[in-house]
Amino acid sequence: MWDTTTRIPFDAALLTERGGAAARAELLRLITSRPGIAMDELHGMRLPGLFAGLRALHSAGLIRTDTTPPRFFERGTRVFPAEGGAAGA
Repeated sequence: MWDTTTRIPFDAALLTERGGAAARAELLRLITSRPGIAMDELHGMRLPGLFAGLRALHSAGLIRTDTTPPRFFERGTRVFPAEGGAAGA
């Protein structure tokens, strides 16, 4: 059972949907323009392939989070460009 006060409610489409290279580039532009954006806010935007894009960008070393390991399902997690932003990173 999901703790919905902490975690984003499960939506299978968000986990399996793929957005492609253009969607990942747009996601990276968004994160770069708003360093420290919260996962809850990103989720609310209903971006295509959000979780797949985040995983790909993180694997490529282009983004980081304020949690280790990254918890893209946690509302409080904040996402930063790899080269700047969060305290303690």
